[in-house]
Amino acid sequence: MAYSFKCKDIGMSCGFEVKTDKQEELLPVIQAHAKSSHGINEVTPDLLKKVTAAIRKA
Repeated sequence: MAYSFKCKDIGMSCGFEVKTDKQEELLPVIQAHAKSSHGINEVTPDLLKKVTAAIRKA
């Protein structure tokens, strides 16, 4: 099963999208993108909740 995440699904004006085979592989990629592209150095519990809610199964 594949999993995907899009920044726009949490209200960001960003075209970033990532797909992985395993859900646990998504968060490190999303965190690296958040830091490099959005200047987000810390993922707060609220942000983590939004991100995990926006992860889709394909």
